[in-house]
Amino acid sequence: MSATLHELEAKFIRLNPYGYTIVDSLDEAQGLMFLCPKCFDSNGGNVGTHSVVCWFANRGVPDDQNPKPGRWVPAGTGLDDLTFTNPGAASVQLMTGCQWHGFIRDGRATL
Repeated sequence: MSATLHELEAKFIRLNPYGYTIVDSLDEAQGLMFLCPKCFDSNGGNVGTHSVVCWFANRGVPDDQNPKPGRWVPAGTGLDDLTFTNPGAASVQLMTGCQWHGFIRDGRATL
């Protein structure tokens, strides 16, 4: 089971002194924020569903920036085909809360 990044209200983000700013493109982004696919499915939508932030590798995000330690290598042209291509483990695993574990592939987040 999976949901598109559009269904999960995904946004590309960049760090700023106060948190983050939403940006328009993958090229200018330092990360991705989206609704948790596991909770989105359980809740039947966005009400009560928390967000997930994934920072991109080699995009200037400090190692001590939360969430950590994971950093992902994005590939694609935008939300429609975004894929995390990390060598080794490309999965995303939340270590707190619902502990969702899945993948970002071809613009979709797996459950």
